[in-house]
Amino acid sequence: MQQLTQHGWFAILVTLLSVGLIILVGLQVSSRTPPAQLQVISVGVAIGRGGLGDRSFNDSANEGLIKAQREFNLRSRLIELERDQQEANLRTLAGEGHDLIIALGQEYVQPLATIAHEFPKQRFAILDAEVDAPNVTSITFRELEGDFLAGALSALLSETGTVGFLGGASITPVRRIEHGWRQGVRYINPNARILREYAGDEDDFSAFAKPELGLELSNRMYQQGADVIYAAAGRTALGAIEAANLNGKIVITTGSDQRYLNPDVVATSRTKNMDVAMYTILKELREGTLQPGTRVLDIKTNGIGLAPLGEPLVSAEIIQQIDLLRQQLQDGTIIVEELSAHKP
Repeated sequence: MQQLTQHGWFAILVTLLSVGLIILVGLQVSSRTPPAQLQVISVGVAIGRGGLGDRSFNDSANEGLIKAQREFNLRSRLIELERDQQEANLRTLAGEGHDLIIALGQEYVQPLATIAHEFPKQRFAILDAEVDAPNVTSITFRELEGDFLAGALSALLSETGTVGFLGGASITPVRRIEHGWRQGVRYINPNARILREYAGDEDDFSAFAKPELGLELSNRMYQQGADVIYAAAGRTALGAIEAANLNGKIVITTGSDQRYLNPDVVATSRTKNMDVAMYTILKELREGTLQPGTRVLDIKTNGIGLAPLGEPLVSAEIIQQIDLLRQQLQDGTIIVEELSAHKP
């Protein structure tokens, strides 16, 4: 009987040791399997015309990417645009097996529609444009309210009553920017004289990367009497800043806050917060909530706004007027008219 009891205890001990070993092995295996938030996400980004260093559209998107990389376990591959290789760039990224491929800007619309169809299991996103496909997430911006504020500010800052608009390519998004800006100008000064110059025709996306031409066109408008220019032209707008400096005039830019480039002439920038759009997409990708379809960022969602205003270029009185207009846009007291198809 004593023998049996000893054997029984020995069996129990062996069983406990076996269970402990199984638990230990399980813990070791579990420790090798990273939780979802630690798993590496691979993202491919197709940069727009003008490339990194444009201090505007692309750089703003890259800021959102860098922020996401700091917060998430994310690996990215950026591919810059050389000549007209949008489709080739997207096809290259699609062949690399990224969790998400993000294209920047209107020039990728048709190429992305093609590539998304060729790679139906690959997830794509496009910022500042829209592609209707079951595997594409699109984020667009309702720039009109921000452009309206820029137009109102242009008119308030103008002493001559003559203001100018510098556009990059004459594409729908830029014409929409001009349309919103004109409404802001007219709201403040119905009799304002408005000049306009475009660096390129429709679909000439190289027009966003010609600062020398931006200098020439802006000089022309300043010499014709404009004392404030609103520049929506990517890297080409750097020429407008130089022209403002040469002529002792004021410029308002778009994209990201560019006051640091020349605080003596850059009154503010209408910010299209590509960083917010990029970060939002990547946060949803990390959380597993990213869905196809289109969403719009506007002045209420911090997608659009003006960089902080301040003296000496903008007086405290004008800042109060702009703050009131911003509130009226947000609460719907002021409605900015959309660009209709028949308008130039």
